[in-house]
Parts: sequence; structure tokens; C-alpha cells
Amino acid sequence: MGSVELQNKYVAMYDALKSIIAISQQRVIDPIPDELFLSNINFFVKAYLINICTYLESYLQEVAFQLAKRINEKIVSASIPQNYVHWRLATKNFKDENFNYSYLELAVDAKTISANLSANIYKTIELFRNLGVDLTASADFQACKGLISPVVTKRNNIIHHNDNASDVTFHDLLAHIDNFILYLSAINAVVPEN
Repeated sequence: MGSVELQNKYVAMYDALKSIIAISQQRVIDPIPDELFLSNINFFVKAYLINICTYLESYLQEVAFQLAKRINEKIVSASIPQNYVHWRLATKNFKDENFNYSYLELAVDAKTISANLSANIYKTIELFRNLGVDLTASADFQACKGLISPVVTKRNNIIHHNDNASDVTFHDLLAHIDNFILYLSAINAVVPEN
């Protein structure tokens, strides 16, 4: 799946979540509100906020993993001897047991990507830096990151400290999703397709 298709997949997921949130909001503000939603607004807001960030993490992991696969495919297709790379990058102590008479391959599995990535802006920047992508060079990324970071921090506080979400409304969630979609687009514009 190409990066545009991947982005569209997550935008569709966010659009579906927006519809659910809008219906939830309507059930609370109806002339005769739905008691389940009215009595559990905080629960629903927390759940939706967690979903917003989970979608982002999933998107970032897929994008990073696809990029890592493409990088490794280029390395493998170049048929570079491992000994040459080790010799040129090793600072000292190049010993006989370090020789490997095969071609270089630097595959990264999805678990490694997952372990090094979260919705946290700085972990995202760091992992993509390791993949050769400078997200901070993008003005669009820079414009979005200040909108994303507080939402991720709020989600983390909910998960790790059982904070409530009484300061977040359904309307806020809808605005957050719009910002997250812009953020996906900013990242997608920077990550190379090939």
C-alpha cells in the first residue's frame, strides 16, 4: 500500500470516528438527552480521545515500517558486501570473527518499529530521523506538532494516571481529529514514496 492510500485509510477511519462522536454529542444535547451518554460523558470522551491517538500510532507504525522495508530492499538490491561496510564503519578491532561473506541486509521488524514509536512527537521525530527523514524540516509538521502534543499528553495522563477528561468536550474531539488529519498529511508529504 502506498503512502497516499495509507493516509486515505486513516482519514477514513478518522471520518468514521467523527461521525460516532457527532452522534454521541447529539445524544447529549437533544431536548430529551440520552441518559446513558449524559451520565457517562467523561467515559465516552476518554474512549474517543484514546482512539484518536491510537489511530495516529497505528498510522505512524505502518508508515515507518513501510519506509524501513523500502530502505532495506534498496540495500539488498545493491549487493553490498557486509565486510566492506563493517570495515569502513568499524572504528577499531576489526577481527577475523567479524568477517561475513554475504551481502548487507538491514531489515527492521514491525516489533522494533513499534518499540521505538508512539504518538509522542519527540519519539516520532527520533524514529523518522533514524529512517533518514527530517520531519522538523517541514513547516506543516512544525505547525501541527503543537496541536498534537497536548492531546497525546492528555491521553497519556488518562491511561497512566486515570485522569478525567472533564475539560474536553465532544466538540474539542472533533477539532482534534481535524488537526490529526492535517498532521498525517504533513508527515505523508515528508516521507519519501520510493
